[in-house]
Amino acid sequence: MALKPSREELQSRISSLETEINQRDTEIENLRKQVADMKEKSPPLPSDSVKAYKETKNDLEKSRQLIQTLLDTIQGEAFIKDAKGTYLYVNKAYGNDFGVDPKEVVGKDDYFVFSSDTAKVLRENDQRIMAARKPENVEESTILNGRPVTYITNKVPFFDDDGNVLGICGVGFDITHQKTLERELKEAKADLENKVQERTAELSKTVAELSKAELRYRTVADYTYDWEYWTNLDGSLNYVSPSCQRVSGHPSRQFIDTPSLFKEIILTEDQHIWEDHYHDARAEQKAREIQFRIRHKNGSIRWIEHVCHPIIDDEGELLGFRASNRDVTNRKNNELQLQEAYLEIKSLKEQLEADQIYLQEEIKTEHDYENIIGDSEVMQYVLFRLQQVAPTNTTVLIQGETGTGKELIARAIHNASQRRERPLIKVDCASLPSQLIESELFGHEKGAFTHALEKRVGRFELADGATLFLDEIGELPLELQAKLLRVLQDGEFERLGSSKTMNTDVRVIAATNRDLEAEAHNKKFRMDLLYRLNVFTISMPPLRERKEDIGPLVEHIIHKMVRKLGKHIQSIPSDALRQLKDHPWPGNVRELENVIERAVIHTQGSRLQLDLVPRQTSSSVQSANRESIIPLKKVERDYILRALRQTNWKLHGKNGAATLLDINPSTLRGRMRKHGIQRPPLKA
Repeated sequence: MALKPSREELQSRISSLETEINQRDTEIENLRKQVADMKEKSPPLPSDSVKAYKETKNDLEKSRQLIQTLLDTIQGEAFIKDAKGTYLYVNKAYGNDFGVDPKEVVGKDDYFVFSSDTAKVLRENDQRIMAARKPENVEESTILNGRPVTYITNKVPFFDDDGNVLGICGVGFDITHQKTLERELKEAKADLENKVQERTAELSKTVAELSKAELRYRTVADYTYDWEYWTNLDGSLNYVSPSCQRVSGHPSRQFIDTPSLFKEIILTEDQHIWEDHYHDARAEQKAREIQFRIRHKNGSIRWIEHVCHPIIDDEGELLGFRASNRDVTNRKNNELQLQEAYLEIKSLKEQLEADQIYLQEEIKTEHDYENIIGDSEVMQYVLFRLQQVAPTNTTVLIQGETGTGKELIARAIHNASQRRERPLIKVDCASLPSQLIESELFGHEKGAFTHALEKRVGRFELADGATLFLDEIGELPLELQAKLLRVLQDGEFERLGSSKTMNTDVRVIAATNRDLEAEAHNKKFRMDLLYRLNVFTISMPPLRERKEDIGPLVEHIIHKMVRKLGKHIQSIPSDALRQLKDHPWPGNVRELENVIERAVIHTQGSRLQLDLVPRQTSSSVQSANRESIIPLKKVERDYILRALRQTNWKLHGKNGAATLLDINPSTLRGRMRKHGIQRPPLKA
């Protein structure tokens, strides 16, 4: 137990303390005097220096704040340590990631933040980097929240102006996920390498087997007659058989070195076949067969039958194609020859059918053209002209009034010509509508116009090698006359709806009751066509100019009608014959035939009973009331209309208007156009 100090001892200590305090007071006072002296002796700082000092201080503060803000906003864990390992600064990310308060870490070391084992490793890394005086990226690991984490930290030592190490700073990033992926990738790579080794062993075995199979295939393919080859998806060739040189003239090596050569030797007009096949084969991936032509190295054309088979592996992937090319030139030529023969046979068949149809139509006619009746001088001259021109191929123009027998002369010319083995083809230009004449003359293709439901052979095509009779040629429209002129000049024409030019060997005989020369001057007929037609002209005299022929004609007609109607007429009264000779016969021989036929029908006995309206004499005409005379044009028009209405607008055939009027149907149509007579529209 300690003893209490005595009064004297306490008093002594107090005195000592007072002495010491006095000494200190003296020292402080001396220091104050010294400071006062220094202030008096030191000049005041200039205002500019004060201002510069403040600005520098402010800039430094701003820089410090900027750096701190930057460090606090980066994603990595930023820190600054001194040389002893004491933290001078840590950013917010550091505190968040490691679960500490940045303010609390300042002034502490790694042992405050991490376990002793981790802190030891961190300190060793810091010291090594500061000693090396070089920056370094370091992988460092620790345990956070019970799980291992790995960081990659960029550590940089910093120095003072004398080069002394002051400490170390760094920025770390969490690479735990990356390290996990690297580990998994390494494991997967190792597993893949094992599988690759296993697969390589299997493939090596398969390749060995395929090599043996390929050797067997090549041995067979090399000796095949056909041109074989294997192609990859990129167009390169794995194999080309030696037969390619026999087929194409090019060696197999040339195709392997230049795969595009195969397409190059295909004819330009057939390359679309190859291109379509090439794309379809890839898209469909099934066997295909095509035919095309190639040009052999020697310049000859070869037909190729190409068969292509896709090569597909076990997984269904397309690897390439195996193709075979066979030279089928001989077979193809035979096929083409057979096709041409078939087309020729078909054409001949169509020609025969057309001839048959035309002949059947001709059989239906009631005219007998066996003989030309006429002993008159004018008719003998006609026969003389006929005999002159018949053996030639000269174009003939027959002129004459309606009913004078122009068609009879045309048939006689044909029957006396070298073309008599073929039928005389007739076209009545007056009886056909203008829109159908072109089709009738030149034919048409299916679909050439609205009602062209099938192909039609025209009369020029039908008359090839024969004679074409164009009756009433003056009725041919002007637009068709140019086409007719071309045929007459060049023997060429085109079907309606076709661009194919056809050739024909036709002799043309034309007939007209018009004055074509006058028509040509009036621009109603082409003058150049007229020059082509009237190379050889035959003029048929009207019946009124050869009355001496009426008797023989009447006898001929009666003989024909007697056979036709079953009558027994043996004589013609002289007065009847005299009436016939006195008649003007505006309808000529055709009118005479109609009159005689009507008379034969009316006759009950063996003598012809003639029913002929007598001509009006000039005296009787003069005695008639002049106001009762009606223009002949109007009389004819009214008479035609009456006949048309009576026959319900039936133009020809039995009980037709032409039969009732005793005129040719073509003449009736011409008269109808002349008088502007048109069939009324049908009632709905």
